Amino acid sequence: MLNRCKRPSLFVLMLALAIAATVTVVAVHPAKAVISIYSGHVYNGASTRCLDSGTTANAQLWPCSTSIYQQWTYNPRNGQIVGNSPTGCLDAGAGTNGTGVPLVTCNGSATQKWTYNGAQMINQASGRCLDADLGTINQNGTKVQVWDCSGGTNQDWYFENEPQ
Repeated sequence: MLNRCKRPSLFVLMLALAIAATVTVVAVHPAKAVISIYSGHVYNGASTRCLDSGTTANAQLWPCSTSIYQQWTYNPRNGQIVGNSPTGCLDAGAGTNGTGVPLVTCNGSATQKWTYNGAQMINQASGRCLDADLGTINQNGTKVQVWDCSGGTNQDWYFENEPQ
């Protein structure tokens, strides 16, 4: 009868040691921060074309290709959408409805910072969305601009490579 009383105590002691060892391992190996960088082509929800920086004026939509003008990165930590040719940031300028978004030298200003919610890119200075002009949406060279966020598919953007 004495052995029966000791066995549950031994079981509880072993369980407590196993839990303590698990907690120690978790504390020794904390989770590492993951940097989520979006990259590649940027597709518009209302068009079959891609965001393109290959003009001297503003970004536009052109047929998707392997062109360096259509390669972009977005880093949520600094909010910048960076193009490769010329290397620079999408800038909302004055930020009023219809303002084109050129690729200019990155300077860290709020007009160059965007919040991406998985579909819309919202400029931090104006609160307006990156927008493909509905008047030219079915043409090559569609104007890309900022406009009041409406939830339209012309304001939806998707990166070729999105972090998991």
